[in-house]
Amino acid sequence: MEKVNFLESKTLQNLARSFASECMEGAKYQFLSQMCVQEKYNFLESTLKTLAKHEMSHAKVFWDIIVLSSPDKVIENIDFSMGYPFQQSEFEKNFEFDSENEKELSTQIYPNFAKIAKDEGFKDIGHTFELVATVENCHSMLLEQIVDKLKNNKVYKNSTQIKWKCSECGFEHTSKDAFKVCPLCKKEQGYVEIPFKMQ
Repeated sequence: MEKVNFLESKTLQNLARSFASECMEGAKYQFLSQMCVQEKYNFLESTLKTLAKHEMSHAKVFWDIIVLSSPDKVIENIDFSMGYPFQQSEFEKNFEFDSENEKELSTQIYPNFAKIAKDEGFKDIGHTFELVATVENCHSMLLEQIVDKLKNNKVYKNSTQIKWKCSECGFEHTSKDAFKVCPLCKKEQGYVEIPFKMQ
């Protein structure tokens, strides 16, 4: 199959949509990180800021592909249409929304964009969409764990003894429950690192 002209391709439209979406995801995680501080889950704040950083990195990848694949590295304007969910609810519910959004990106949207790119002759761009989808899948699983811990009051409790670590000073203590206040730096429980299972 002959390669489609990049400037006339669906792939360019999908790259622009992906860039915009990743920027919005990055902003949304910044907003949610602020809610974490209000709810006194300071370690979750840093977790959400890391997700925001990931999303902005994805946006930069899409930006670079668009610019570097274009004549003279300039596109005056790209008209595109896309939907984006604007949802805010109680603290815990926001993580559910975000987990579902990440799941849709990883299992439907980016795999579809990858197929279109490959069908249009842009194999490398298709592979990039697939790589981003794997990260979004990890985000979805992490957010699912946060939802489970919040729903079941297991953020700072465990069925067996584990090592709890203060994210501020590094103090560690082995117990079923995290310490309420760090005995070393006196930071409140919200600074204790939350153990997540890495898939």
